[in-house]
Amino acid sequence: MQPTNNQRYWLGLHLIPRFGIAKLNRLLAHFDSAEALWLESEANLLHLDLPGPLLRQFCAGRRGIDLTRETDRVAQSGASLITLGDEAYPQLLRSLPDRPLVLYIRGNLPDADDKCLAIVGTRKASRYGWDAANQLARQLAEQGITIVSGLAQGIDAAAHRGALTAGGRTIAVVATGIDRVYPRENSDLAEEIVADGAIISEMPLGTAPLAKNFPQRNRLISGLSLGLLVAEAPTKSGALNTVSHAIDQGRDVFAVPHNIFSPTGRGCNLLIQEGAKMVVEVDDILDELDLSHRNVQTRIQAREIQPANELEDIIYQQLSADPVHVDLIVRQTQLPTATVTSTLTMLELKGLAESTGPMQYCRARFSPE
Repeated sequence: MQPTNNQRYWLGLHLIPRFGIAKLNRLLAHFDSAEALWLESEANLLHLDLPGPLLRQFCAGRRGIDLTRETDRVAQSGASLITLGDEAYPQLLRSLPDRPLVLYIRGNLPDADDKCLAIVGTRKASRYGWDAANQLARQLAEQGITIVSGLAQGIDAAAHRGALTAGGRTIAVVATGIDRVYPRENSDLAEEIVADGAIISEMPLGTAPLAKNFPQRNRLISGLSLGLLVAEAPTKSGALNTVSHAIDQGRDVFAVPHNIFSPTGRGCNLLIQEGAKMVVEVDDILDELDLSHRNVQTRIQAREIQPANELEDIIYQQLSADPVHVDLIVRQTQLPTATVTSTLTMLELKGLAESTGPMQYCRARFSPE
């Protein structure tokens, strides 16, 4: 989509190298609009009552930007823009002192996205962490909450997929240009998000996945949201960087408790010790944020698949969220190995069991209690 005339000037200001919102605010205070600042002559600018180095940096940066070329690039990428000068700019984000001037967007960002909850965590998610993020995201989406995350592997992907499974909305905030997908393994997920939600970036087109950009991205994840849930994180994690931003922004912080021997979840337990709200069910989040419930029937409640006979039920009762080896089921039930394996195969075909490795099974995600 071709940027509007007003957006093109905000885009130009946004693209000036190493010239952030604090510097621009000092200049914008002297002008009625982004357009007026952009079109002002260099001679007049250099006479403003502002530090000379600041003014010279602005002028030099502006000279290096071809607005027509840059707006054409946006249109050709298939993205649209929302700028600080647009009414559609997210209100929660607008209140931040370090808000971006421009958001590149694929998909759409309606007013309904004023009720967002961010879910973040480790890329190396355990099954427990993946299930927790996925199920909580699904249940929140069923209540009309938009799920925000970062499109990374692990917890981020679990959260996005949970929202999509519920037929809800999800927003991915990325640290690359909007015309790139990182990691590539999530390309299909990105397209699913665009179809029913949005991918957002403040990074210029073509920006590679540079490590320095991820902490900057994290402030947008929390900034767009009413609260932040950490589903699984070690003590050294980018998710905890997002927590720091959330605290600075006055957002509520939630955490899923973990096994005390789990290194991937130790960061969550420490957050709870430090005052984060412990989450064991979706009501813990909805009640804390004072978000009303909808009268919804989940897809799982609608599914009435149950073990078909006593043998299937016996095997099914041996399964839990944690993988269990076939040999253990054989010992516990005193059934022949062939009977156990064939029954597990039948449960897997029905969507009640899931193979997690050689001769290991667990209950399928979202199977009936």
